[in-house]
Amino acid sequence: MSIQTRLCAFRTADKERLHGLLLTPPEAESDLALVFVHGVAMNFYLPPLATFGQELAKRGFHSFVINTRGHDWIARAGNLTKFGGSAYENVEDCLLDLDGAFNFLRQHDYHRFVLVGHSLGAIKSIIYQGTRQRSDVVGVVSCSAPRQFYSERIARQPGFAETIAKAENLIAEGKGEELLSVAVGPTPGIFSARSHVNKYGKDDRNDCRPYAERLGCPLLAIVGGAEPKLFLEYAQEMAAAAGPNSSCKLVEGANHFYNRHTREIVEIIYQWLGRYAD
Repeated sequence: MSIQTRLCAFRTADKERLHGLLLTPPEAESDLALVFVHGVAMNFYLPPLATFGQELAKRGFHSFVINTRGHDWIARAGNLTKFGGSAYENVEDCLLDLDGAFNFLRQHDYHRFVLVGHSLGAIKSIIYQGTRQRSDVVGVVSCSAPRQFYSERIARQPGFAETIAKAENLIAEGKGEELLSVAVGPTPGIFSARSHVNKYGKDDRNDCRPYAERLGCPLLAIVGGAEPKLFLEYAQEMAAAAGPNSSCKLVEGANHFYNRHTREIVEIIYQWLGRYAD
Protein backbone atom coordinates (compact mmCIF):
# COMPACT_ATOMS: atom_id res chain seq x y z
CA MET A 1 0.00 0.00 0.00
CA SER A 2 1.32 3.45 -0.90
CA ILE A 3 1.32 6.12 1.79
CA GLN A 4 1.28 9.89 1.90
CA THR A 5 3.93 11.66 4.00
CA ARG A 6 3.31 15.12 5.41
CA LEU A 7 5.74 17.19 7.48
CA CYS A 8 3.71 18.86 10.24
CA ALA A 9 4.33 21.45 12.95
CA PHE A 10 2.39 21.77 16.20
CA ARG A 11 2.64 23.97 19.26
CA THR A 12 2.53 23.22 22.95
CA ALA A 13 0.68 25.25 25.59
CA ASP A 14 3.99 26.88 26.57
CA LYS A 15 4.67 27.88 22.95
CA GLU A 16 7.28 25.29 21.96
CA ARG A 17 7.08 24.47 18.26
CA LEU A 18 7.56 20.78 17.50
CA HIS A 19 7.49 18.73 14.30
CA GLY A 20 6.54 15.31 13.08
CA LEU A 21 5.67 13.18 10.06
CA LEU A 22 2.04 12.28 9.49
CA LEU A 23 2.01 9.05 7.48
CA THR A 24 -1.37 8.16 6.02
CA PRO A 25 -2.71 5.44 3.72
CA PRO A 26 -4.83 7.48 1.28
CA GLU A 27 -7.39 4.75 0.66
CA ALA A 28 -7.95 3.92 4.36
CA GLU A 29 -9.81 6.62 6.31
CA SER A 30 -9.77 6.35 10.09
CA ASP A 31 -10.37 8.35 13.26
CA LEU A 32 -7.53 6.41 14.96
CA ALA A 33 -3.94 7.70 14.94
CA LEU A 34 -0.80 6.06 16.28
CA VAL A 35 1.51 8.59 17.99
CA PHE A 36 5.18 7.55 18.10
CA VAL A 37 7.41 8.99 20.87
CA HIS A 38 11.20 8.76 20.49
CA GLY A 39 13.85 8.05 23.12
CA VAL A 40 16.79 10.01 24.54
CA ALA A 41 18.33 12.39 21.97
CA MET A 42 16.48 10.71 19.07
CA ASN A 43 14.01 12.37 16.70
CA PHE A 44 11.10 11.70 14.36
CA TYR A 45 13.16 10.70 11.33
CA LEU A 46 15.46 8.12 12.94
CA PRO A 47 14.75 4.39 13.30
CA PRO A 48 13.24 2.45 14.83
CA LEU A 49 10.08 4.57 15.16
CA ALA A 50 10.24 6.21 11.74
CA THR A 51 10.40 2.73 10.24
CA PHE A 52 7.57 1.46 12.45
CA GLY A 53 5.37 4.37 11.40
CA GLN A 54 6.01 3.82 7.70
CA GLU A 55 5.39 0.08 7.86
CA LEU A 56 2.22 0.37 9.93
CA ALA A 57 0.90 3.10 7.63
CA LYS A 58 1.40 0.70 4.72
CA ARG A 59 -0.81 -1.69 6.65
CA GLY A 60 -3.60 0.85 7.03
CA PHE A 61 -2.82 2.66 10.29
CA HIS A 62 -2.48 6.45 10.32
CA SER A 63 0.82 7.22 12.04
CA PHE A 64 2.20 10.45 13.55
CA VAL A 65 5.93 10.16 14.33
CA ILE A 66 6.78 13.22 16.42
CA ASN A 67 9.56 15.15 18.07
CA THR A 68 9.28 15.96 21.74
CA ARG A 69 11.27 18.94 23.00
CA GLY A 70 13.90 16.39 24.06
CA HIS A 71 14.84 15.61 20.46
CA ASP A 72 18.59 15.36 19.75
CA TRP A 73 21.14 16.10 22.46
CA ILE A 74 21.02 19.88 22.00
CA ALA A 75 18.57 21.77 19.79
CA ARG A 76 17.08 25.23 19.28
CA ALA A 77 14.08 26.01 21.49
CA GLY A 78 11.94 28.88 22.75
CA ASN A 79 11.31 30.27 19.26
CA LEU A 80 15.06 30.16 18.65
CA THR A 81 15.80 32.11 21.84
CA LYS A 82 17.33 29.34 23.97
CA PHE A 83 18.88 25.88 23.98
CA GLY A 84 16.69 22.80 24.18
CA GLY A 85 16.98 19.10 23.41
CA SER A 86 17.52 16.10 25.62
CA ALA A 87 20.25 17.90 27.56
CA TYR A 88 17.74 20.42 28.88
CA GLU A 89 14.32 18.76 29.05
CA ASN A 90 12.45 17.59 32.13
CA VAL A 91 10.52 14.33 31.81
CA GLU A 92 7.23 16.02 32.78
CA ASP A 93 7.60 18.26 29.71
CA CYS A 94 6.12 15.29 27.86
CA LEU A 95 2.70 16.22 29.25
CA LEU A 96 2.66 19.48 27.28
CA ASP A 97 4.40 17.96 24.25
CA LEU A 98 1.89 15.13 23.87
CA ASP A 99 -1.05 17.42 24.65
CA GLY A 100 0.11 19.51 21.70
CA ALA A 101 0.34 16.48 19.40
CA PHE A 102 -3.13 15.27 20.37
CA ASN A 103 -4.64 18.74 19.95
CA PHE A 104 -3.14 18.90 16.45
CA LEU A 105 -4.55 15.50 15.53
CA ARG A 106 -8.01 16.29 16.91
CA GLN A 107 -8.06 19.34 14.64
CA HIS A 108 -7.51 16.91 11.76
CA ASP A 109 -10.46 14.65 12.67
CA TYR A 110 -8.64 11.99 14.68
CA HIS A 111 -10.47 11.07 17.89
CA ARG A 112 -8.79 7.87 19.12
CA PHE A 113 -5.10 7.41 19.81
CA VAL A 114 -2.51 4.75 20.58
CA LEU A 115 0.82 5.89 22.05
CA VAL A 116 3.89 3.98 20.82
CA GLY A 117 7.04 4.90 22.72
CA HIS A 118 10.60 3.62 22.50
CA SER A 119 13.10 3.74 25.40
CA LEU A 120 12.63 7.10 27.18
CA GLY A 121 9.66 7.60 24.84
CA ALA A 122 8.06 4.50 26.36
CA ILE A 123 8.54 6.03 29.82
CA LYS A 124 7.01 9.29 28.61
CA SER A 125 4.05 7.47 27.05
CA ILE A 126 3.26 5.56 30.24
CA ILE A 127 3.78 8.59 32.49
CA TYR A 128 1.63 10.72 30.18
CA GLN A 129 -1.36 8.40 30.09
CA GLY A 130 -0.99 7.40 33.74
CA THR A 131 -1.19 11.11 34.58
CA ARG A 132 -3.72 12.42 32.05
CA GLN A 133 -5.86 9.23 31.90
CA ARG A 134 -7.37 10.34 28.61
CA SER A 135 -10.43 8.40 27.48
CA ASP A 136 -9.41 8.93 23.83
CA VAL A 137 -6.09 7.12 24.36
CA VAL A 138 -7.19 3.55 23.78
CA GLY A 139 -3.83 1.79 24.07
CA VAL A 140 -0.13 2.19 24.86
CA VAL A 141 2.79 0.29 23.30
CA SER A 142 6.00 0.37 25.35
CA CYS A 143 9.14 -0.62 23.42
CA SER A 144 12.12 -1.34 25.69
CA ALA A 145 11.35 1.00 28.58
CA PRO A 146 14.45 1.21 30.82
CA ARG A 147 14.51 1.31 34.61
CA GLN A 148 15.33 5.00 34.55
CA PHE A 149 15.33 5.85 38.23
CA TYR A 150 17.84 6.32 41.03
CA SER A 151 17.34 3.20 43.17
CA GLU A 152 17.89 1.00 40.09
CA ARG A 153 20.80 2.92 38.58
CA ILE A 154 22.77 3.24 41.80
CA ALA A 155 22.72 -0.54 42.21
CA ARG A 156 24.34 -1.31 38.84
CA GLN A 157 26.10 1.77 37.45
CA PRO A 158 29.51 2.55 38.98
CA GLY A 159 29.94 6.20 39.89
CA PHE A 160 26.25 7.00 39.47
CA ALA A 161 25.75 8.25 43.02
CA GLU A 162 28.74 10.56 42.67
CA THR A 163 27.39 12.02 39.41
CA ILE A 164 23.99 12.71 40.93
CA ALA A 165 25.65 14.31 43.96
CA LYS A 166 27.70 16.55 41.65
CA ALA A 167 24.56 17.59 39.78
CA GLU A 168 22.74 18.31 43.03
CA ASN A 169 25.62 20.49 44.23
CA LEU A 170 25.61 22.46 40.97
CA ILE A 171 21.89 23.10 41.34
CA ALA A 172 22.39 24.26 44.94
CA GLU A 173 25.06 26.69 43.68
CA GLY A 174 22.68 28.13 41.09
CA LYS A 175 24.42 26.32 38.23
CA GLY A 176 21.64 23.95 37.23
CA GLU A 177 22.10 24.64 33.52
CA GLU A 178 25.77 23.59 33.54
CA LEU A 179 26.35 20.59 31.27
CA LEU A 180 27.67 17.23 32.42
CA SER A 181 28.92 14.27 30.39
CA VAL A 182 27.09 11.22 31.71
CA ALA A 183 27.09 7.59 30.57
CA VAL A 184 23.80 6.49 28.97
CA GLY A 185 24.14 2.75 28.65
CA PRO A 186 27.36 2.11 26.70
CA THR A 187 27.52 5.62 25.21
CA PRO A 188 28.19 9.11 26.62
CA GLY A 189 25.36 11.60 26.95
CA ILE A 190 25.03 15.29 27.76
CA PHE A 191 22.70 16.58 30.46
CA SER A 192 22.34 19.81 32.34
CA ALA A 193 22.63 19.25 36.07
CA ARG A 194 18.94 20.11 36.38
CA SER A 195 17.82 17.66 33.71
CA HIS A 196 20.03 14.87 35.05
CA VAL A 197 18.54 15.14 38.54
CA ASN A 198 15.05 15.36 37.07
CA LYS A 199 15.49 12.16 35.06
CA TYR A 200 17.52 10.10 37.52
CA GLY A 201 17.13 11.80 40.92
CA LYS A 202 16.62 10.21 44.30
CA ASP A 203 12.83 10.59 44.34
CA ASP A 204 12.44 7.79 41.74
CA ARG A 205 9.73 9.91 40.06
CA ASN A 206 10.21 8.17 36.73
CA ASP A 207 9.45 4.62 37.86
CA CYS A 208 6.68 3.65 35.43
CA ARG A 209 5.02 0.94 37.50
CA PRO A 210 2.70 3.24 39.50
CA TYR A 211 1.70 5.00 36.27
CA ALA A 212 1.01 1.68 34.52
CA GLU A 213 -1.58 0.93 37.19
CA ARG A 214 -3.46 4.08 36.21
CA LEU A 215 -3.39 3.81 32.40
CA GLY A 216 -7.05 2.93 32.00
CA CYS A 217 -6.26 1.17 28.70
CA PRO A 218 -4.36 -1.93 27.54
CA LEU A 219 -0.54 -1.95 27.48
CA LEU A 220 1.68 -3.92 25.10
CA ALA A 221 5.24 -4.09 26.46
CA ILE A 222 7.91 -5.23 23.98
CA VAL A 223 11.55 -6.02 24.78
CA GLY A 224 14.51 -7.48 22.92
CA GLY A 225 16.05 -10.77 23.94
CA ALA A 226 19.57 -9.30 23.58
CA GLU A 227 18.81 -6.55 26.12
CA PRO A 228 19.75 -7.01 29.79
CA LYS A 229 17.31 -9.25 31.64
CA LEU A 230 16.07 -6.34 33.73
CA PHE A 231 14.26 -4.94 30.65
CA LEU A 232 12.09 -8.06 30.43
CA GLU A 233 11.43 -8.09 34.17
CA TYR A 234 10.36 -4.46 34.08
CA ALA A 235 8.11 -5.01 31.05
CA GLN A 236 6.42 -7.95 32.76
CA GLU A 237 5.84 -5.89 35.91
CA MET A 238 4.31 -3.03 33.94
CA ALA A 239 2.05 -5.31 31.88
CA ALA A 240 0.84 -6.95 35.09
CA ALA A 241 0.22 -3.54 36.66
CA ALA A 242 -1.75 -2.35 33.62
CA GLY A 243 -4.26 -5.14 34.13
CA PRO A 244 -6.59 -7.04 31.77
CA ASN A 245 -5.85 -7.20 28.04
CA SER A 246 -2.22 -6.11 28.62
CA SER A 247 0.69 -8.29 27.56
CA CYS A 248 4.46 -8.58 27.28
CA LYS A 249 6.33 -9.80 24.19
CA LEU A 250 9.98 -10.86 23.97
CA VAL A 251 11.72 -10.71 20.58
CA GLU A 252 14.60 -13.17 20.67
CA GLY A 253 17.95 -11.77 19.55
CA ALA A 254 16.79 -8.16 19.29
CA ASN A 255 18.89 -5.37 20.80
CA HIS A 256 17.64 -2.04 22.16
CA PHE A 257 17.21 -0.54 18.69
CA TYR A 258 15.86 -3.77 17.14
CA ASN A 259 18.48 -3.95 14.39
CA ARG A 260 17.51 -6.68 11.91
CA HIS A 261 14.32 -7.37 13.89
CA THR A 262 12.15 -4.47 12.70
CA ARG A 263 9.73 -6.69 10.78
CA GLU A 264 9.12 -8.86 13.83
CA ILE A 265 8.34 -5.85 16.00
CA VAL A 266 6.03 -4.35 13.37
CA GLU A 267 4.16 -7.65 13.08
CA ILE A 268 3.70 -7.86 16.87
CA ILE A 269 2.35 -4.31 17.04
CA TYR A 270 0.17 -4.84 13.96
CA GLN A 271 -1.44 -7.97 15.38
CA TRP A 272 -2.04 -6.25 18.73
CA LEU A 273 -3.60 -3.24 16.97
CA GLY A 274 -6.15 -5.49 15.31
CA ARG A 275 -8.54 -4.79 18.20
CA TYR A 276 -8.67 -1.12 17.11
CA ALA A 277 -9.04 -1.60 13.36
CA ASP A 278 -12.10 0.05 11.81
